[in-house]
Amino acid sequence: MVTDRQVQELVAGVLEIDVADVGIDRSFYAELEMDSLHKAEFIVALERACGAEFAPADAALMDSVGDVMRLLHDRRRVT
Repeated sequence: MVTDRQVQELVAGVLEIDVADVGIDRSFYAELEMDSLHKAEFIVALERACGAEFAPADAALMDSVGDVMRLLHDRRRVT
C-alpha cells in the first residue's frame, strides 16, 4: 500500500525539491515543472513502491498526487 505522503516524497525526490512543495493537487507539469524524463523516473519509482506496472495511458493521467492516488485506489492499491 502506498500513501499520499509516500507519493509526495517520490515526486520530491525525482524533482529534487522539498516535499512540502508537493501539494496533493499541484500539477506536476504546470506547477512543479516536471518534464518527460522526470515523469519516467517517477513512474519507475512508483511502480517499485507499489509493486504494480502502469500502462502509458495510466501514466498520462497522472498530473498530481491526487491523480496518482485516485488511480491507485481504482486499482485497489490503497485503502
